[in-house]
Amino acid sequence: MPPVASHSTATSEGAWDGPANEARLRSGESRGYYARAYAWRDPEADDSTKAAYKFIHHEVATDGDPGAANLTGCSAGIAVLNGGRGGTTIPDADRQGVWNHLARHLRDGDREPPELKSDQRYRQRSWNLRDVRVASSEKGKIVDGYAAVFDSPTEIDTWFGRYRESIEPGAFTKTLKENDIRALYNHNPDWVLGRNKAGTLDLREDDHGLAVTIKLPDTSYASDLAESLKRGDIDQMSFGFEIIRDRWIFTKNDAELDERTLLEVRLWDVSPVTFPAYPQTEAHLRTAITALQRQLQPEPERPRRHSGRSHESEPSRHHSQEQLRQRIAVMRAAVI
Repeated sequence: MPPVASHSTATSEGAWDGPANEARLRSGESRGYYARAYAWRDPEADDSTKAAYKFIHHEVATDGDPGAANLTGCSAGIAVLNGGRGGTTIPDADRQGVWNHLARHLRDGDREPPELKSDQRYRQRSWNLRDVRVASSEKGKIVDGYAAVFDSPTEIDTWFGRYRESIEPGAFTKTLKENDIRALYNHNPDWVLGRNKAGTLDLREDDHGLAVTIKLPDTSYASDLAESLKRGDIDQMSFGFEIIRDRWIFTKNDAELDERTLLEVRLWDVSPVTFPAYPQTEAHLRTAITALQRQLQPEPERPRRHSGRSHESEPSRHHSQEQLRQRIAVMRAAVI
C-alpha cells in the first residue's frame, strides 16, 4: 500500500523544517528506512530514493537517523491533504491512509487531529465589491467593480487552522488567457450572468486587482440582482478557483499567523453572493454560531484518547461535541 502503515513513536513539539529534515536523510536506503520518516510512497518509483516518498514528518538527526514524529510536521501534512500549499497530487484513494498515519502521531502527542476534508481542489474566496457600479445602456444593464484586491491580506479561518492570505499581482494572468470562466449568482450554475468566451464577462488585471465587468442578461434573476446591488443589499463577490502555485511563510511563534501568498490560480467563476465563503461580518458570525449550536446534542462523555501503542482509532467523519464547543467559543470571541 502506498500510504505507510500508521505506527506509534515518540513525538516532538519542536520547530519544524521539512526540507531541512529531508536533506539529512541518507540516499540509497531501504523502504523500511524511509518509512520511518514519511507517510506515503509512490509504488511506481524507485523505493530506494527519497523522491519516491512524500509527507515527511519525522525529525532526522545529523547522522541521517529518523527520530520522533514532529507534531507541527504532522499538522502541516494534514493541511496539505486538505488543500494547503496547493494540495497534493497523491491518488484520492490514498489520502485517508496518509491521514490515519499523521493523525495517530498527533493523538500520541495528545492532540486532536484536524478532520480530513473531502474536496481539496475547488475553493472560494470572498471580497467586498470595490467601486461597484450598476449602469444601464442600450445593450442592457452592466455591473462592474473589483472581485479581488492584490496585496490585501485576508485572515482565513478553517478547521485545520488559521492563516493570513494575500494575492500577488499577476496571479490571474494565465487563467484569464486560457480558461472558460463564468459569472454566476450565488455560485448557482442555473443563474448564469455572463461568460468570458461569450463576450458577456470581462475580466482583467490592473494595479489594484481583478476587475470585473458583467453584461447582465435580460432575466428576472439578473434584474433582481441589479436592484439588490444598487440598494447595497448585496455588496460582496466570491470567486471559485484552484491553486496552481503558492508560497508559504511559516511562523515559529504560535501567537502569529502563517502567511500564504497565491502566486497563480485557475479561475472557475466569479459570483456576487448573499453570504460570502469566508465571512468577516458580525451578523454572519452570529448566524454561524447559531447553526453550530444546533448541532450540539447531549451525549455521554467520550473516553479520553491515550497514546498507548495498542490504541488505534478510526477518524470520525463528523465534528466531535468538544470540537464544536471550541469552534463556537472562538467565533463568540470574534463578535464580543
